[in-house]
Amino acid sequence: EAVEHVASRVDLGKGRELSASQLCESLGFSSDAQWTQVGDLSGGERRRLQLTRLLMNGPNVLILDEPTNDFDVETLTALEDLLDGFAGTLLVISHDRYFLERVCDDFVGLYGDRKLSSLTGGIDEYLAVRRSQGSNNKSASAKPITSSADQRVTAKAITRAERQIEKLDKREHEIHAELIEHSTNFELIATLNAELLELQATRVSLENLWLELTEAMA
Repeated sequence: EAVEHVASRVDLGKGRELSASQLCESLGFSSDAQWTQVGDLSGGERRRLQLTRLLMNGPNVLILDEPTNDFDVETLTALEDLLDGFAGTLLVISHDRYFLERVCDDFVGLYGDRKLSSLTGGIDEYLAVRRSQGSNNKSASAKPITSSADQRVTAKAITRAERQIEKLDKREHEIHAELIEHSTNFELIATLNAELLELQATRVSLENLWLELTEAMA
């Protein structure tokens, strides 16, 4: 009711329209949980409810500060899907690299000089600069993640990377099977080979990300 009070349906762009109940379920509120009194919700659930109400209002600008902290992996994936096609403007502050790369087009970073630096090369550029700074400071390795909040974010990112790699592996096996099945359809073979090359490149990037995250957690 707290969500339906804002609107009964919302257009999320790209032809996606959800009811209040469907959006609640996408963001981790099961059909039974949707009847919970607001006063009985936990702090994290209330923040998710607040975000749900904001989305139902059809905003053209969203400012999100560490939005991934209160979501499990499944709900976080749903949030990424929702924001990936968001028709308005997103301003996101987060340590979650995968989330940022999924929902954002432009990036800025802070290097400790109190200035915002445009990252035309994306997060890879930011990491390269930080590694260079660490080298100049004679740091033998990346600074380990010690805070519990950062550890939770990193653990979620590791799990998502692993799931994405599993999906890519499954699709790669499917492509190989299709290549055998349609060995005489040269147009389809060319399309499948192009998809396979793109898939393999994506997997390499995910594997590198997984290595960075696991090393930071060590």
